[in-house]
Amino acid sequence: MASIPLPIKILESSRVAPPPGTTPDQTSLPFTYFDVFWIILPPVERLFFYRYPHSTTHFLSSFLPSLKSSLSLALRTYYPLAGGFRQTPGTDDRLELYYVEGDAVSFTVAECSGQFEDLASDHERDVSQLECLVPVLPRSEELQPLLALQVTVFPDEGIVIGTSVHHTACDGTSSMQFMHAWAKTCLSGTSVPSEVPVFDRSLISDPSNIYSFFYNQVQRFLKSVRQGTIPAIKTSELILATFTLRQQHIQRLKQQVLAKAEQAKTSFHCSTIVVAFAYIWTGFVRAKHIDNSSRASLAIAADFRARVQPPLPKEYFGNCVGSCMTTTNVADLIQDDGVFVAAEAVGKAIDQLTERLKVVRNWLDEYASLRGTPVLSVAGSLKKLTVYVK
Repeated sequence: MASIPLPIKILESSRVAPPPGTTPDQTSLPFTYFDVFWIILPPVERLFFYRYPHSTTHFLSSFLPSLKSSLSLALRTYYPLAGGFRQTPGTDDRLELYYVEGDAVSFTVAECSGQFEDLASDHERDVSQLECLVPVLPRSEELQPLLALQVTVFPDEGIVIGTSVHHTACDGTSSMQFMHAWAKTCLSGTSVPSEVPVFDRSLISDPSNIYSFFYNQVQRFLKSVRQGTIPAIKTSELILATFTLRQQHIQRLKQQVLAKAEQAKTSFHCSTIVVAFAYIWTGFVRAKHIDNSSRASLAIAADFRARVQPPLPKEYFGNCVGSCMTTTNVADLIQDDGVFVAAEAVGKAIDQLTERLKVVRNWLDEYASLRGTPVLSVAGSLKKLTVYVK
């Protein structure tokens, strides 16, 4: 049954730029091998729900000006997001983020008379119901924009801030740095960030020219897409739901896993993230009723900032996310101690993350080899995980 589109009305379409004279006249940041393979993916779309028991008129007159001015101040620090990415002039295979003073971010204001609490709650929702709350990131062959924003007012209920960020600009860690900076600026009215972003791409060394290797792989993939060999994802078939693992749940899982590990005389990295992934993975396998004789895989987007040599500062703004994968027998995951089996597999995979940098050329091929097999992909922070079911 198709979902009924939300009744939404566009109130304003504008562009927000950093304050004049506060950014470099022109900046280009070359892609690293952590950036280049993200050009094959669509923008990362997020929705942030806030209760706001006021009318649309009140929002437009009392809060919107502050929201836009604080965004401008935040962009003074995170100015590359106001630009775009392009092919580096005079090159055949080099890409870069490019910003010129005056570049700005698309900013849309809308009003919706839908049910705010229903959309913000944990139960299952059709993704197609949420699409109108996400801004459209324009597509361009010459200079692809990196960020678009939309604020949707639900009168007397709440507001939703939707973001579309092109993954070539940054990973989730950096994206949330920007969102936190915007939020703090909005609260304080000043633009002094608690963390100053580091844009220096030379901090990521590439003596083996992995960049060119990935670039060529990406071009082959894009060619297959243009030829129509990669099926498109239909959002009308996607469901979004939210589940909460509280502290007592995590502690119970850790106790069970560690007790099993002691019995088996084995040790591995056992953290909150490990037991959470293990619990989700076993639940996924059981819910999908996967053939017991097959194998299932878990793909984790891991932060490599502390693992590259030399390590990157935590304020590094860009992409430094790589592949962490593990595969095990479905029959082992669905047995009574399946969570322990999964936790051991995940924990040992995380223990070997530094070694993953030695096989970085295999990352894309590894993902491609999983096509047609049951894969659970996870991304996000310790507090908010996004799970992609394949």
